[in-house]
Amino acid sequence: MPIGSTRIQICQMTISNINRVFEKEVEQSISKLNMHGKYTIVAAISGGQDSMAMLTSLYKLSKNNGFAIHGAHLNHQLRGFNSVKDAEFVTNTFESFNIPYTLESIDVSKYKTTKKLSMEEAAREIRYDFLSKVALKAKTNLIALGHTSDDQIETILMNIIRGCGLNGLKGMEHLTTKTINSRTYSLFRPLLNIKRTQTLTYCKSNNIAIQIDESNLNTDLTRNRIRLKLLPYLQTFNPSISNSLLRLSTIASRVIEDQQIKVANFFDEIVSNQNNYFSINLQKFNIHNTHIKTQLLMETIKSIRGDLRGIEHKDYHNLISMINLGNVGSKKKFLGFYCLISYDEAFIYRKERDINNLPILNGTHQLKIPGTTQLGEWQIQSKLINLNNEPYSESIKDLNKSPYSEAFDISLLETDLHIRTRQPGDKFVPLGMCNAKKLKDFMVDSKIPQHHRDRIPLVCSNTGIIWVVGWRISNLAKLNNTDTKAIQINFQIK
Repeated sequence: MPIGSTRIQICQMTISNINRVFEKEVEQSISKLNMHGKYTIVAAISGGQDSMAMLTSLYKLSKNNGFAIHGAHLNHQLRGFNSVKDAEFVTNTFESFNIPYTLESIDVSKYKTTKKLSMEEAAREIRYDFLSKVALKAKTNLIALGHTSDDQIETILMNIIRGCGLNGLKGMEHLTTKTINSRTYSLFRPLLNIKRTQTLTYCKSNNIAIQIDESNLNTDLTRNRIRLKLLPYLQTFNPSISNSLLRLSTIASRVIEDQQIKVANFFDEIVSNQNNYFSINLQKFNIHNTHIKTQLLMETIKSIRGDLRGIEHKDYHNLISMINLGNVGSKKKFLGFYCLISYDEAFIYRKERDINNLPILNGTHQLKIPGTTQLGEWQIQSKLINLNNEPYSESIKDLNKSPYSEAFDISLLETDLHIRTRQPGDKFVPLGMCNAKKLKDFMVDSKIPQHHRDRIPLVCSNTGIIWVVGWRISNLAKLNNTDTKAIQINFQIK
């Protein structure tokens, strides 16, 4: 049932009717999981009315719907003895249902201070980390959360206050995926179409004991201020503000679904996954409107970071502007990732080593001919080959297949061959040319990414650079006599 649809009406119903309607709504949510065979749902239980109603309804439905429940409770150590009482209460409930469970106690306040987070952010991080570990223990990736339609309304308002886009207006979904500790989990919200008043009625009708969390009255927390102060104030302007916000969520969801289809069609054409980073084709990216560009960036950033938390509208605006300008070599750090503009493409990556896979090479080093020269992660093998020997002739042809293998004229043995990286004033005579040009100009003309240039090995002789490794040899080092011997050099990253 989509958000904003007709809500469950349980006033003046008999207990059996209340249970039937409530549990039917939960069962419909379960059916959307499309799970087959026996599976397990980790149920996150605080002891409050929403989570207790969720646990009870899931327990009743578990046998006929082919799933098991693993209970999970986290003591945040924020309410002293009351937190301990909650843990004992939930433990007794799990045992009365005869279901496996996991409890943990973590000092959220200490974590908040250490990580320099707000209390809400700290609690969220610890909670999801805990639930992911429970799911791993229970051999499942499905985690049930007790969010109701009231939580949905508060979330939408919180997102609006933060300056959200369409995704923020959409709010939460019945089923979403979240990457936690490098694993992907499904977050399931079976009560998202149910009001908080209805979970309380369900608990009362079934004599379900609940715990009251007095911290829900603490208006220092943003969500509590929205629930206790902002919503009542907005209701003075529109008594049906909650329904209006849910309709807004429905509209945003439909628009996003349409856009997601377009983005999915464009993504593989515009964005390519290069294992540790993503490459965005500048020309293809820039022809689209701002919304499509934002969606493409959201998908890319989510793939790199695992989530979009903390990324604001201004970040997308700055990214789009940076990509539109296309200034080669420009780089900017964002929250949890970098953007680097190269020739015809923009790179999105997390760490410098993700984008720059060429090993660092310091100093000047003699090249052993024949022999192996080990320079950090670079391994350079060189040997003399007889060009009159047919197998070697074939190997010379194969050199064209690898930019890291080349053959040079035997006369270079008479010079001092060494390896280094570029230096100010370097010049180079590229193969096919007669005159020297600045190495910097050659790199620019060859569209060598700027972040690679200081790491590219250069094979040099007494007369200058004879090979920009991976790109081109010097015209002064080409094979002049193919009837004698030649020097074969091969670079590998080990």
